[in-house]
Amino acid sequence: MSTSSNGTSDASKKRKARGSESSDGKKTKTNGDSDDLTDFSMLTLEDIQSKIESLCDRVPSIPECNFGVTKENNGNTSLDSPIDESLTKEWAAQLQAILEEFNLCLSCVATATYKWGTDRSGAADQNLSLLSGEMAASQDQISSTVTPRLTNVLAPVVDLVIEKTVTTKNQDGSEVKENQFTRMLVDPDFLSLCHRILARNAPMLRQVVLSNFHKTVNAIQDYLKAQTNDTQHSRGFTY
Repeated sequence: MSTSSNGTSDASKKRKARGSESSDGKKTKTNGDSDDLTDFSMLTLEDIQSKIESLCDRVPSIPECNFGVTKENNGNTSLDSPIDESLTKEWAAQLQAILEEFNLCLSCVATATYKWGTDRSGAADQNLSLLSGEMAASQDQISSTVTPRLTNVLAPVVDLVIEKTVTTKNQDGSEVKENQFTRMLVDPDFLSLCHRILARNAPMLRQVVLSNFHKTVNAIQDYLKAQTNDTQHSRGFTY
């Protein structure tokens, strides 16, 4: 009987130990999840403004050599020199990455300015509409004038064509044909033209991007100023 009692006691201790380990493990996991959540923080409008300002500094400059652009004595530019298409493609890829980050920054504005409708004054609602309109106008201008020229160079139109057919014979005498496909440019001459167009318009494309970046930074600054004035005005009517 005593042996059975000791066995039961030992089993009970083991169950408690396992329960304690399970509880500790669960607690550790919960703390880990909590740490993951605390790693996230909402971007404020000031943060977004700062990020866009840093993007202005990262907009790629135009290479002076092998980009097809040469400066004449009168200050004008010409495209007499040959174009290094690998260079124009690299420049387009760098600018495309900047534009993608710009659009992602603007996507965070809605969460940074969120307030329930009844918590926002009429003036604050109007200020936000103006800010949203300016940001949308900047995105539309860039997407209509800059993005298509970058896309033509970075993602030219290709067709999937059969490169070769491999025929093998089985032991029973039957034949099996295997087609190997490859991607082929639909119009190589058009792609070369797109590189030349990009090189020719690069100075103004860069100007369009930077102008809209700076305008967005100024629009955010004006919105923050207007919000401060609205808050002070509201406090003036508080009794």
